[in-house]
Amino acid sequence: MKFIKNIAFMFKYSWMISKRIYLAAIIEITLNSVEPFIYLIFPTLIINELTGARDWNTVLLNIGLFAGAVTILRAFRLISRVFVNMSVNRCDVKNGMFYARHFLIMPYEKLEDEKVRDMQQTVSSKVRANNFAFINLIGLISSIIKLVGFSYIITTLDPIVLIVALGIIIIKYFLNKRQSKNDYNYQPTLAKHTRKFDYLFESMTNFDYAKEVRVNKADEILSNKFNKTLSSFNRDNKKFLFRQLCVNILSGVVSFAQALVSYGYAAYGAIKNMITVGEFNLYIGAIYNLSGAFNEVVAKCIELKYMSKYVDDYREYIKAAMSRDAEKEINSMPDENEDLPMFEFDNVSFIYPNTEKVVLDNISIKIHKGEKLSVVGLNGAGKTTFIKLLCRLYAPTKGSIKYYGVDISTIKREEYMKELAVVFQDFKIFSFSFLDNIVLSQPLDKEKLNRSVENAGLTSKVRSLPHGFDTNIYKDFDEEGIEFSGGEGQKLVIARAYYKDAGLVILDEPTAALDAIAENEIYQNFNEITSGKTSIFISHRLASTRFCDNIAVFENGNIVEYGNHEGLIKKQGLYAEMFEKQAEYYNTEEAAQ
Repeated sequence: MKFIKNIAFMFKYSWMISKRIYLAAIIEITLNSVEPFIYLIFPTLIINELTGARDWNTVLLNIGLFAGAVTILRAFRLISRVFVNMSVNRCDVKNGMFYARHFLIMPYEKLEDEKVRDMQQTVSSKVRANNFAFINLIGLISSIIKLVGFSYIITTLDPIVLIVALGIIIIKYFLNKRQSKNDYNYQPTLAKHTRKFDYLFESMTNFDYAKEVRVNKADEILSNKFNKTLSSFNRDNKKFLFRQLCVNILSGVVSFAQALVSYGYAAYGAIKNMITVGEFNLYIGAIYNLSGAFNEVVAKCIELKYMSKYVDDYREYIKAAMSRDAEKEINSMPDENEDLPMFEFDNVSFIYPNTEKVVLDNISIKIHKGEKLSVVGLNGAGKTTFIKLLCRLYAPTKGSIKYYGVDISTIKREEYMKELAVVFQDFKIFSFSFLDNIVLSQPLDKEKLNRSVENAGLTSKVRSLPHGFDTNIYKDFDEEGIEFSGGEGQKLVIARAYYKDAGLVILDEPTAALDAIAENEIYQNFNEITSGKTSIFISHRLASTRFCDNIAVFENGNIVEYGNHEGLIKKQGLYAEMFEKQAEYYNTEEAAQ
């Protein structure tokens, strides 16, 4: 029952991916089913005539029919090949895109789960619409048609021959079953090695790593890691191939026995005049093709059986890919309420998956509408994790985060994300145009676009670009694409945050790649632009704290100090110590400048 449900799922899944693939499949099934009988029947007629009546006109007629049938068959294949190839390639690309979309909706913490990534590696290569519709389905149906036809031909010789042939074939079925089981059991191991190879290859060839590799001589460690991974892969692959070799040897012995019996019995019939020489050719071909057809039917049935198991894995993968809060997301964004804080962390604790360290410990803090909050602390204090929870990249291990009194995990994710504009420390510039990198999926507003670029300090940069806003960044899609420096890239994502015009603006180390002058300019602009907006700044540098309403000082996952700049300086605690160490860069006079 489960197998039938999974096969029905694959029909529905492949039909959704590409309906054209089924028309291509019907064409291939027809051609594959007809072809072997043409090559068996017409030569038999020709040989029988040559060894019998030897009528030249009949021989020429049979040769002409044979050549005509083969020509028509090949012509159909040539004509259909373009459509078939286009359908298969299109289906394969759409299938790959379908899997990629799972990553777009997958909860952030699942992306870091090794088990989920290995599962993705396996199912993305095994549960594919074109494999099912164009390989498994075609092979199975074509082989069933051929199996019936060849069985009928062999029965006309002697039903016992058919029974013997099927007996040998059944033995091969169990050998094929063992081979498929070995392959299925090997897939998780192969996926693990493939994931490691993909990462190493990316590190060796990606331009983003090029400077790091050359300056710090990382080539040696990458090569060593590759060789170590290759050795591990070779050991596992050798065991797998040896198991398959043993099965193949046994299969070869059975095939030899089958050929010996088949040829011997048919030759005996020809010698005793039980069959003609042409019929000898027909029966040998039928027996040989019967074995192939039966093996194909068995192989496809086994493949479908294991595809059913892969479908189970796929469903588990889909379950992992679904938002953990999907069933809880029943609320729309609540209306503003002056009596409630905009955001509230209520006794929030957090431990990263598969770890034991408490990163945030019982955090409680309220953030009111229009407030500017600076979050400071040493490395590893929990600042960025605080933001990840607010962005719903992770869910609190304990406690809750509320938006105007409503748990954010119950708010529809798409609506909630519209309320956030975030500049992450490890920001990403896409290999698209300057315009697309700022606007992304939002409607284009040229006035707002120009204002965002100006506020981010990129107006002169845009004017210098060869195609202005339409200039492509990087060379992945355009050979004339430009390169961006780290500082320019950081300004670009800040412009992206301006353009989104969300209710909450979060800057995680927004000026890390900027010089002091550019940093001061960004903060002055941001202080003006975010007037009336709720803003959160995370920075090791304390230039942002002077114009913030409140400062939360994190240490070891706790908020150890909270207040404004003057109050925390008077307290002479951790914040005062951090600020004094940077005083030479951020004294009152320099801040004013």
